[in-house]
Amino acid sequence: MFEIIDMNNYKPYKKMGKTIITRTIENKKVVWPNFEEINFNGNFKIRIIDKKDIFAVTQLWRENYGELYGSSSKYDWVLYPERYDSNVALRESWEKDRLDKSFCMVIFEEKESLKIIGANVWFKDDRNLQIESSLGTFHHEYRQGKNSMDILSLAGDFIKKIENESGAEYLTAFCETWHSITQFLCFKRWGYKVAGIFPGQFTRWNGEQQEYRACEVHFYKFIGDAEKYVTKIGEIKLFHEFNELWNTLENINKSSTERF
Repeated sequence: MFEIIDMNNYKPYKKMGKTIITRTIENKKVVWPNFEEINFNGNFKIRIIDKKDIFAVTQLWRENYGELYGSSSKYDWVLYPERYDSNVALRESWEKDRLDKSFCMVIFEEKESLKIIGANVWFKDDRNLQIESSLGTFHHEYRQGKNSMDILSLAGDFIKKIENESGAEYLTAFCETWHSITQFLCFKRWGYKVAGIFPGQFTRWNGEQQEYRACEVHFYKFIGDAEKYVTKIGEIKLFHEFNELWNTLENINKSSTERF
């Protein structure tokens, strides 16, 4: 719950309002969209994780995104089955968890065998009206060909659910740089804009007990009328070399597309 305090005797470092409109600060809440029903596409389906899925999903993460081992404590819980109850919204307690839990995980299954072949993790920040597409993984046998397109279409369906039903106004994502597939999807399929490249942002497992620091590409996307609250170049102050960076990103982002 947001606690109101009297700020009348204080002032911001700089009063903004020349390039934007402002709004009243109040209680804000992001809600995981009601995705209890199972969605199908071809031979695959997507749904919210159940308690009974936890062991199999943990193995999926370890086998296909083991790079999380030893990395940020915000995300590595997906490798440890005992940490799911406290972190992620579960189908069994969905009506409460969709309000209270910071993480949501959707899993991808084969329709006939019920084999779990993928998972996608999302993180919400109520106060910032933000949802981050945090992690995604698919079994290596399903990353190519027509099957992969059916699966990715389901991922796009969930993004649309988030945009339409969560109450969030700001979506973010970060993508790994050992391949460019997810970068392409964010930028050319799902309408995200690139924010920058973070060299060495996360430690990543490199086999046995070895690690390195990986680079990440960051993306953002506004929902609804959120952009009218965003400060513009005419009001913000940038170090003079960074104005060129701003213009470069603006030009690059003209190529962002949305094709769900």
